[in-house]
Amino acid sequence: MSKNTDEEIVYTLKDTVKLTGLSIDLIRLYEKEFNLQIQRTEGGHRRYNKKNIDLLIEIKKRIQEQNWSYKMISQWLQGEVITEAVDIQSNLEKKVDSLENKVQELLDRSEKDEQFQLALIQRLDEQGRLIKHLTEKLDYQDQYIENNLEKRDEKLTNAIREISDTKKLIAAAQENLEQKPKGFWNKLFGK
Repeated sequence: MSKNTDEEIVYTLKDTVKLTGLSIDLIRLYEKEFNLQIQRTEGGHRRYNKKNIDLLIEIKKRIQEQNWSYKMISQWLQGEVITEAVDIQSNLEKKVDSLENKVQELLDRSEKDEQFQLALIQRLDEQGRLIKHLTEKLDYQDQYIENNLEKRDEKLTNAIREISDTKKLIAAAQENLEQKPKGFWNKLFGK
């Protein structure tokens, strides 16, 4: 970087590469293709002023970001209205509108999905409470059945014991009958 005689700041080609992000070859191509007037030193070295650097950055932007052709850049530099650029701008606006619509659709879908998920969570909570209630009821019924089975087993055991005791009493009574002395009539008839 050096100062010119009229106190205007000028930049070397190397400095311009850093400031614009363009390669040396691309800067030279733009100079030739678009007939850019770049001042030179007495030794023939290029020196770029702020205006030159801004112009190179603008050309880069229009070519790389807005997809302008070299022909469109030339027309623009000559001050012509570029219908292709208007078409490109219109197409870009349409794409932006389309993308905005898609983003809105995704946001709407996301909101619906969120509402569905909340409803699903609520339904799952209800199901969980119902399952808990039914589990408690089944536990109560299991306990009730277990208690009744124990009582039934106890009653059956008592009934079997009573039957057994009754059979023993009957057997003892029959034995007593057989051991009693035979009565008169039994002796007479031989029984």
